[in-house]
Amino acid sequence: MSESTTAQSGIKAGTEAPSYSMLAFLWLGIIAVAYATNAADRQIFPTLLPAIRAEFGWDLSQAGFLSTAFTLGLALIGIPAGLVVDRVARKPTIVVSMILYSAFTLATNYATGFWDMLVFRVLTGVGEGMQMAAAFAIIGSYFYDRRTFYLGWLTMAYGVGSFIGPRIAAWMHAAAVDWRNPFVWFAIAGFVLAMLVLIALPRIFTESRGPKTGAVVDEASYRHVPDTLINRNVVMGMIASAVNGLVMFGFLSLYAVYLREELKFAGADVGATLSFVGLGGFLSFYGGYIGDRIGNRWIVIGSFTTLAIVAYPIFNGVTSVGMQSFLTLIVGACASAFTYINLLSHLQRSVRPDKVGTASGMFLAAMFGAGAAAGYLMGWLIEKYGWSTATTIQLSLLPFVGVIAMLLVNPNQLLSAKRR
Repeated sequence: MSESTTAQSGIKAGTEAPSYSMLAFLWLGIIAVAYATNAADRQIFPTLLPAIRAEFGWDLSQAGFLSTAFTLGLALIGIPAGLVVDRVARKPTIVVSMILYSAFTLATNYATGFWDMLVFRVLTGVGEGMQMAAAFAIIGSYFYDRRTFYLGWLTMAYGVGSFIGPRIAAWMHAAAVDWRNPFVWFAIAGFVLAMLVLIALPRIFTESRGPKTGAVVDEASYRHVPDTLINRNVVMGMIASAVNGLVMFGFLSLYAVYLREELKFAGADVGATLSFVGLGGFLSFYGGYIGDRIGNRWIVIGSFTTLAIVAYPIFNGVTSVGMQSFLTLIVGACASAFTYINLLSHLQRSVRPDKVGTASGMFLAAMFGAGAAAGYLMGWLIEKYGWSTATTIQLSLLPFVGVIAMLLVNPNQLLSAKRR
């Protein structure tokens, strides 16, 4: 690569591992803000679920399913979107996806019953999944030498959105005394951010294809990685991702209902407590940093184990706002800042560089496909066994399936976290 070409890509020459210009970090910041809007958008429905459920009269199974139904759209579009972003321009994909999910966020206000609400929530997830697949591929390709760390920026952005989303939604609901008002403003924010992405992000950033086109890298640096999408490490990563989807979205689906109806928290306290899930995502820098150094799978094993332990007291004895918020912060850190980001990086490192986008799509399909069933499963378990037993099964026992999957990973067939 010539010096001029290097400068155009935003990567500074002269070192073995590339360093990045301030312009590259500005582009990363725009992607992160767009992703934070995505995260905030998806949090408003579960935050306002008690009011929505009261209006429509849904039972816990129906409410739980609708709360996580957007993940069905994410799962359905995950692999197709991954294939697309490996083959066509990623920038238009992000813009179209943001317009799509914002439009169906707005459409939520016009639902008249369960089925049209379900369609709107699923199509919202389709748009969000397209955006995520493209964003993950852009960051994983452009910042390929430290992909877990820089993907951590996106997870931190998700944490920001998840933190402010419930608080803003609860505030807007209280101010307008109408659960529909927040959906209007979040849709407008999505449209505005889509235009910013269209105007501000250059193709040299969005269409980077990683080390194969960004720098001269010996093929031997990835020859040990199987030249197929279906290999042992991908399968184990998808199993663990599905477990994380069942646990994380099972928790999120009816947690606001538990706080409101079982612990009798005020509406503002429900939004504030739920927002701590997003605050845990602020640790994504650390989760990505150590994941690149000691290995993604060990971070996943440790965070799954911690999550299983911490989830139990949330539904068994802890009744104060302060302790619920603290434990929810740990849940958010484990599920997002550590497990989520390291599983995504693991799947990208389980395939060769030309398949990074597809691997990202497979991650989305596994995690959010399971997440689509998580809310219904949680509601069904609660109705059958009660809150304590149901949450113990789904949140404290299931994570150990993910631990076993990570123990079966073959580390000798993974891309190195550092460029050789």
